[in-house]
Amino acid sequence: MNKTILSMTCLQRLHWLRAVLFTLLIAIPFAHFFGTTPSISAPAIASLLRRPAEETPITSTLYLPLIQRPAPRLLIAAAHIDSALSGEGDEAIWLWNAGPGSAILAGWQLTGNGRTAAFPITSTTTIPAGAGLWCTANPTIFRHTFGFAPGCEWGADDDPAVPNLTGSTLRLTNSGGVIQLTSSDGKAADVLVYGDESLIPAGWNGVAAQLYDRGAISAVGQVWRRKPNANGGFADTDSATDWSGDVADLAWGRQVFFPGWRLWRSDWQSTTQPIQASGTLTLAIGPDGLYEPMAAFLQSAQRSLDLSLYTLEHPLLAQEIVAAIQRGVTVRLLLEGSVAGGISDLQRWSVAQIAAAGGQVLFLDSRADAPNGFRPRYRFLHAKYAIADGRRAFVGTENLTFNSMPVPVNDSVPRGRRGVYLFADAPAVSDAPAVSDAPAVSDAPAVSDALSGVFAHDWQPETFWDLRPFDPAADGPPAGYTPPDEPPDELRPAPFRQPVVYTGDFAFALLTTPEDSTRPDNPLAALIGRAGAGDEIRWVQLYEHKYWGDTFSNPVADPNPRLAALIDAARRGASVRVLLDSFFDEPDGDRSNRATVDYLRLVAQSEGLDLQALTGNPAGAGIHAKVGALAVGDERWLLVGSVNGSEVSHKINREVSLLVNAPLLYDRLVEVFQADWAVSGGRK
Repeated sequence: MNKTILSMTCLQRLHWLRAVLFTLLIAIPFAHFFGTTPSISAPAIASLLRRPAEETPITSTLYLPLIQRPAPRLLIAAAHIDSALSGEGDEAIWLWNAGPGSAILAGWQLTGNGRTAAFPITSTTTIPAGAGLWCTANPTIFRHTFGFAPGCEWGADDDPAVPNLTGSTLRLTNSGGVIQLTSSDGKAADVLVYGDESLIPAGWNGVAAQLYDRGAISAVGQVWRRKPNANGGFADTDSATDWSGDVADLAWGRQVFFPGWRLWRSDWQSTTQPIQASGTLTLAIGPDGLYEPMAAFLQSAQRSLDLSLYTLEHPLLAQEIVAAIQRGVTVRLLLEGSVAGGISDLQRWSVAQIAAAGGQVLFLDSRADAPNGFRPRYRFLHAKYAIADGRRAFVGTENLTFNSMPVPVNDSVPRGRRGVYLFADAPAVSDAPAVSDAPAVSDAPAVSDALSGVFAHDWQPETFWDLRPFDPAADGPPAGYTPPDEPPDELRPAPFRQPVVYTGDFAFALLTTPEDSTRPDNPLAALIGRAGAGDEIRWVQLYEHKYWGDTFSNPVADPNPRLAALIDAARRGASVRVLLDSFFDEPDGDRSNRATVDYLRLVAQSEGLDLQALTGNPAGAGIHAKVGALAVGDERWLLVGSVNGSEVSHKINREVSLLVNAPLLYDRLVEVFQADWAVSGGRK
């Protein structure tokens, strides 16, 4: 055989072997890794497998796999359409990436009632999977109302740091209209039809979405928002039932949202599971024994003291705060600026002492530089909580007044208001976030920001227009005013003067309004929802409305979800007792405590339920408590907080409650309940 032909044949065989190995070891696995099928022509396969002729060169054709990115899936998750501000500079749209990968926004378009703004084709703006991005008319105004920077702006270039959209300046019609989102290839991606709009475009099913605006809740200034789904995203059926104003949905509908709430922040998550913690808990009962634990808490502060209160009308406790400032403690005091009935001279004096000593005092109230129409984030700052030195904390039901916290004389106190406070020396309570959706332990690094996080969000005077500093001329007492001594009154026995202290492990959940209180998956709703035969619920409230919504509605059309949950627990066999205040009650009103008690008795009698209800005044000056004791299975929970039984308190106030599984404290609360129930004429 010719040596030249032999050498050519060996070379051809090497080429043939290399091609086969490439196909089997590289091309096919590469293609399957990306989920595609390799494309190799039949002639090429035959050529590879056939023994090459000595005189014929081998030629193979190999097609590498075509790799395609999944199409982005973006939604209109929220829209701030009817701003309360003059000029509506904080109109905004929240885009949400519901797809599996990052979405590049170049070429995408937003259309609001005939005007279109687009992300430039050169835009590098992206939204990660499971995240959102706000676009707004004016970033500066948006920051002052929402509390953070937007991701893009339409219209004039207000902020060079915020990417601009091109095209028209969007105008979102307040009364009703259509907002459309179009992808970069011109396809309709999502649509919101809202308000009184009757021309229904393609991509939308049924009637327009509506806001919830019954009773004391106005539609003006609300943010349209989708309901959440079970996967951490949002409902998406292209209909009005996707949106939170849906009145037919008693669980996830009838919700309201306003700018400035913490839930708009990208790092916020709802509280759905309790957190495991270790530390010391103290339960104190008023009026018998609140003053001394409160004074001791204020005296314990060494570095910092942050307080969020509705009112402060207690000169002795104000002096304790002054003393803390004088020993070098940094004090920040946040107060409601539009108290029902006005701010008293006693509070003016108390707060003036704190401010004069160097304490920082802010009121939730519109500042002078706020634009026309501006409204504070919350209807009322009604919470009662504090954090000392980033470690110790309290949450309670009472304002700091003589009626709630009288100074004991031996084992007696004047008439006062029944109330409850929980004091905690547990880092997980003062430092842990109200953002956990899985159990944690108090020393876990992720547990870092609960009550402190709520306070940090609310205390941002450089950002929000609703934080007004104390002004001695406007907020101080009248000239020559001196506080009165504690009002004289007949002394009464104080059987609950001594607090109960528990040290050890416990579970807790911090519940806040407006973020958590009306979510059907919050820990309190879940706990009541588990109560059944053999379980007990003892419920004590300043008031619990028979129904929500409009004044002349009823429990069928506008149920109070919390009251309905208690009735449902009784229907499942739980023993339920409800004690409501009679001192402040106006019994002739349709939503009075008297009306609620009559309604509960009627339901219990007609259905044969172990459900009893009373009004009472066991401590002489009213029940001001907002507490519950819940025995569910082997668990013994107590609820202590500021949330009343009204729609406003659950939906648009700032409120804070602490739910704790601690049997020793539960037993004390039940002991107090049984005594108050008996005094109010109840049977065991």
